[in-house]
Amino acid sequence: MSISRPPTLPTKEDCKAVFQELLKKDGEEVAKRCGVIFLPPSKPGKKRGRYVVNLLVKTYSVELDSEEIIDLVAGKEAPSEISFLILRYLSSSAGVGRKEDWIPFDQFPKAKRYKSYFARYVLNPFARTFGYAPEKYELVCRRLGGKKERLGGLSYSFSFLPKVKILTQLWKGKKEDYIAPTTNLMFNYSARHFFSAEDLLLAGRVMISIMEAEAKKL
Repeated sequence: MSISRPPTLPTKEDCKAVFQELLKKDGEEVAKRCGVIFLPPSKPGKKRGRYVVNLLVKTYSVELDSEEIIDLVAGKEAPSEISFLILRYLSSSAGVGRKEDWIPFDQFPKAKRYKSYFARYVLNPFARTFGYAPEKYELVCRRLGGKKERLGGLSYSFSFLPKVKILTQLWKGKKEDYIAPTTNLMFNYSARHFFSAEDLLLAGRVMISIMEAEAKKL
């Protein structure tokens, strides 16, 4: 079974709603559970403090007073998709398990309904950009902090968020032999403790979008 329409990308209003959930939580407990840094307010007039969160190779500041998420290198507000994922990650309440196998997207709870959209928005763009350019794929993976894995195809794992890992796999295509490329993207088991199926779909889209943007810099 699949849903008739793909989930819409999150807006600033969606981020504001999740911010309200996060503001109810204890900063130190969130930091411990999510593997991030919580900095209590240190300036007069500041009441809530902030979190410092790494997403791939970038660092973001989650400003609880102004309800903004700032890219600390660029010095500007993060895109809504990234802000939403960081907020969902921090506002999760489930514990983290010890089992850390790589799990295909459609094996996460309620994810089968989004399988066709995962192919459309994650796997197909992945194949279009890197399917016949394995060298470019490997260079991009290294630039984004990827670790080469001894798994099927060309495999690289990433620390997407401190406790959410992503594995990308590419089996290159051969135009002369009419062999189409094959791609795969999986998550660590514990991702289910932080993200819903819709969140995982968005995380996959963001991962490939960041890889595509990095490829354009080469």
